[in-house]
Amino acid sequence: MVLLIFLLSLIVLQKKTKKGSIKRHGKLTTGGYVLAVLSVLFMLYSAYNVAIAGRALSVIYIHGLFGAISLIFGFIFVINRWKWKTRKNMRILLALWVLTFSGGVLIYLTFIGKL
Repeated sequence: MVLLIFLLSLIVLQKKTKKGSIKRHGKLTTGGYVLAVLSVLFMLYSAYNVAIAGRALSVIYIHGLFGAISLIFGFIFVINRWKWKTRKNMRILLALWVLTFSGGVLIYLTFIGKL
């Protein structure tokens, strides 16, 4: 869901009429960030249970590291630190989000036995 919101915010940003599209982009990405932070609480609980069960993969820790970096970097944008809001930094953050999301899908598929 969060990834879809981020993709929607990119579509809004690419509209021909730039009037207001940056504000809508900012609101959508802030909403996506809030949902991501809320989902982390559930994810941490699940990861804790997996670690206790002894099934923790090293990829979970790598996924968690990339996720934490993404959340911290995203927080900088959400609190409107304008000097950080460059296309280069936003593209780096997008790459981190996609990497974290892909890692989560990989972990999920591994645990349900599809990989």
